[in-house]
This record gives sequence, structure tokens and C-alpha cells, in this order.
Amino acid sequence: MVDAFEIDSDAKLSETKANASTIDSEKVLVFIDHEEKTIYLWRGAKAQLFKKLMGTRVAATLSHSYPEYRIRPITEGSEPAAFLDLVGIKRS
Repeated sequence: MVDAFEIDSDAKLSETKANASTIDSEKVLVFIDHEEKTIYLWRGAKAQLFKKLMGTRVAATLSHSYPEYRIRPITEGSEPAAFLDLVGIKRS
């Protein structure tokens, strides 16, 4: 099971879908992969610096709710294979 959230301009989490159509260069997204016990913090290349900073803060706060989960920050263009598989992006 995966929970997906977007960091909005008020630094709040807005629930979204965990799929390739969610990925947008102007967004900061958080994906909680319960099976792998990982919190992915994905930062789009064109996302506002404020959103990127708030994403880091939100991921840290989530780690208190999920202490056994690890946080994996990801920069657009440097996504690991496990993340690409999670959101359904085909590797080239």
C-alpha cells in the first residue's frame, strides 16, 4: 500500500494518487511505501525552494509517525529504480 501527498503552497499535505501522472516538475511529493517501510520525498526540478524546504520538514514530521520507516529524498532526474516502479514509470 502506498499513500501519496503533494506539498501545497501552505506547506500542507494534500492527498493525491501514487502514479506517473502525479509527477510534475513544479511539485514536491511525498510517497509513503508501507510495504518497503520507506518515505520518498520527491522534489521536482522546477519546484519552489519554499516547497522543497517544507517537504523536508514534512518528511521529518512523518518519520515521527513511522519511526521504523526510512526517508529517501529524491531529486527529479535521479530517481532510483524502486521509486520508478512504485509510481509506474517505465525505465528506458
